[in-house]
Amino acid sequence: MSSRPLPSATWRATVVVAVVAAVLLTLVPPVSAKTAAGFQGGVRSRTNAVRVERDLPQLRKESCVQKYAARQARRMAKQGKMFHQDLKPVLRNCSLTSVGENVAYGYSSATDVLKAWMDSAPHRANIVKKRYRLLGVGARKSASGTWYLAQVFGRK
Repeated sequence: MSSRPLPSATWRATVVVAVVAAVLLTLVPPVSAKTAAGFQGGVRSRTNAVRVERDLPQLRKESCVQKYAARQARRMAKQGKMFHQDLKPVLRNCSLTSVGENVAYGYSSATDVLKAWMDSAPHRANIVKKRYRLLGVGARKSASGTWYLAQVFGRK
């Protein structure tokens, strides 16, 4: 028989409060993106969460596809319009065997843009494509305050 004292009621209450707080934080609605890095990280983590739910491997960040995603978001924000880039240079310069891209604008949170992409069959297909292993995410705010986003997917 142990002679250790049982945890105090105060300690148990602290643990309960911490657990409840952690659960409540997961229920908080998405906040607007404040920085490009924050938006990119949110899109990356939510994209990987979708893949994990479907028993697909998580996509890893890779510098070459990241460069092209960031450049595309920057170009769209500068021009104030959404468009796809020519993916042949991405395929060649990043030494990929396959490549895909999702673009969007006007969303203020990673949750909202991922929902829109998942509600669109061609965008969803890119997110859940089994062969992809790499992901670059670019986010840039235009002079008018509109967010432009690009995801570049690939496989070596």
